[in-house]
Amino acid sequence: MKYILIGAITFLFSFNSSKAQFVRVRLGFPASVAVGAPGPSPYAGSVWVGPEWRWQGGRYVHVPGYWARPRRAGLVWVPGHWQYTRRGYVWRGGRWR
Repeated sequence: MKYILIGAITFLFSFNSSKAQFVRVRLGFPASVAVGAPGPSPYAGSVWVGPEWRWQGGRYVHVPGYWARPRRAGLVWVPGHWQYTRRGYVWRGGRWR
């Protein structure tokens, strides 16, 4: 029983540390990444989903923007943002609302 408890605690701590997504400074997108729409909409009803950050391989990597079609009429894309917490900044991804 003691070994199971120790194993469970070790597992939980390792899971928690692998999800650590906090940084001390807000990252800016590289100059080569288009933040705004790179031109007119390629098809009717499309919305520019700007670049985002994704936690991958123990660090944030940028994901370029793209054109998307909302799943339902009336949805609007709310861009992601850096949110400050006492542990550092964390990226809150964009979403449809």
